[in-house]
Amino acid sequence: MDKVLVVTGGSRGIGATVARHAAAQDWVVVLSYLAGTEAEVAGVVAGIAASGGRAFAVQADSTREDDVAHLFAEAARHGRVAGLVNNAGIDGGPV
Repeated sequence: MDKVLVVTGGSRGIGATVARHAAAQDWVVVLSYLAGTEAEVAGVVAGIAASGGRAFAVQADSTREDDVAHLFAEAARHGRVAGLVNNAGIDGGPV
């Protein structure tokens, strides 16, 4: 059974880099992203596929419980979820 890594905030920056590295180590990578970053996450997924890896993108807001449940349900469809990189965060603005 494939080992699956969930990477929140995987459309760019550290999340995208972690996803690429994990895919190169034979992980199936499931990336979460927010609306508005579809093109970025599609590029990450395509790059991983072009390198022979497997990656999937799921739109999910990590602050919403239903979205997180959906993210992990989708990830489990691709194998055993064996890792999580909780990289999602707020970019700019007061916290």
